[in-house]
Amino acid sequence: MNKSMKAGALLVAGVFALSGCGSSDEGSEAASESSPSATPTPTPTLAVGQEQYTPAELETALAAILADRGMAGEVITQQDLAPMLEGAPDQLAGVVITPEQCDVLASADIAATLDSANMAMIMLSETDTLTIASHPSASIMDKQVQDNTRLLEDCAQFQMEAGGQVISAAVDSLDASTDGQTTQAFRTTITAAEQVTDTVQVSAVSGTTNVQVSMTGNLTTAAESEEAIAQAETIINEVLAELEK
Repeated sequence: MNKSMKAGALLVAGVFALSGCGSSDEGSEAASESSPSATPTPTPTLAVGQEQYTPAELETALAAILADRGMAGEVITQQDLAPMLEGAPDQLAGVVITPEQCDVLASADIAATLDSANMAMIMLSETDTLTIASHPSASIMDKQVQDNTRLLEDCAQFQMEAGGQVISAAVDSLDASTDGQTTQAFRTTITAAEQVTDTVQVSAVSGTTNVQVSMTGNLTTAAESEEAIAQAETIINEVLAELEK
């Protein structure tokens, strides 16, 4: 798989993962039923995400996770992440996606979407990540949940082509539960030639804030996916507890 195709595959997962999509609890169902013009705000009793967190607050929470788990490594800060997002459109130049309605996966400007978000990330392993994104308003997350849910319905299966190479992708909903208001989980399977890559992502939304764990590896069986989800749920709950302090 060349760099364009690899970047495209990763960005496809990123598009879905901005808010998460897939199985959802009652909170997400309520959000999807609300009017698109509505701008709901977090309730006064919301423990996490009443307001946007600063980059420093997000970095502190993730540093605590590293310390509590006895993990080496550093927090990837907002300053580090910005160039990665800004370069996404160039990495996707020339990528063609079918069916046509799924072209939004290549044209979506994630950098612009996250322009006002504060973010921080740590590497849980060479392939697994933990990311927090905190937005100015909870209404941004509400809209993303609705948009991504529709996107998943239209693009559960699609193909990407660039430089004469073709990859196939499939996105499946998974069940997950966390202490967040809304929890979504899904598995993205990317196939290129004889190479298959599975990524399981679990996302918890609370008010303005999205906490996401992404795990990549051999996750094709139900048991493997369930184990990955259980690990992600535990980590996300640890982050939510840190943000609540």
